[in-house]
Amino acid sequence: MVLTLLLVLVVVHVCVEFYLFPVIARRARHVYLSVLIESVLSLVVLYLLNIPLLWSLLGALFIGLSSVAISVWFRASPTGLRYLVVKQLLHLLVLLIVVLFVVESEERVAAKIVLDQTDWWMLFCWGTAYLLAMKPSSAAIALLLQNWTEEVTSTESSGTNKPLKDAGAYIGYFERILIVTFVLWGQLPGVALVLAAKSVFRFGDLKDHGSRMFTEYVMLGTFASALFGIGCGLLGGYLSKF
Repeated sequence: MVLTLLLVLVVVHVCVEFYLFPVIARRARHVYLSVLIESVLSLVVLYLLNIPLLWSLLGALFIGLSSVAISVWFRASPTGLRYLVVKQLLHLLVLLIVVLFVVESEERVAAKIVLDQTDWWMLFCWGTAYLLAMKPSSAAIALLLQNWTEEVTSTESSGTNKPLKDAGAYIGYFERILIVTFVLWGQLPGVALVLAAKSVFRFGDLKDHGSRMFTEYVMLGTFASALFGIGCGLLGGYLSKF
């Protein structure tokens, strides 16, 4: 019941926050309208899922007031992915508090039993694998390719071949995250799919560039990134078995 109620409220929040009134392009006058709609929908959801009317009203009111407070708090904050993630985590925390408040004590006990049965060690090891695949691996790959990076950069023209700022780093992050995910799930063909997709998109650049030095540099970076991603995934999967 706890998980069902939480998921339904999350769906309502996502629909209002990102579909009815997209948070990125939302105007100030739409804030209170979106809060009102989410509160009403939350009230309907709580009542339809057999929550007493009084608790449903209190829960919907708390969701609405919390949404206003969070929106006002983040209104002066810079726009960016970090602030968006923090804001949505706060909304999720509010929904979790409401769910735990309105459900019966037996439901809370059942949810606690489910949490106690969760394999937290496996989740910790998997999370560590993802963390290692990002910043530490990125720094190690940069140091590994340092000499060749300087050589390639010194021979590059600053025209249309100029890359986007930090694009290569984020491409590496996403690539290794996908690789770690496939390794942890035991879907090794997915790793080949990631590398093949990257090769297809890189083929045009390599063909137009026409430089053996650049081609070898891209291959070195790709194989190094794949190696670190596979290694982090295998490490996380191995440690989670203890």
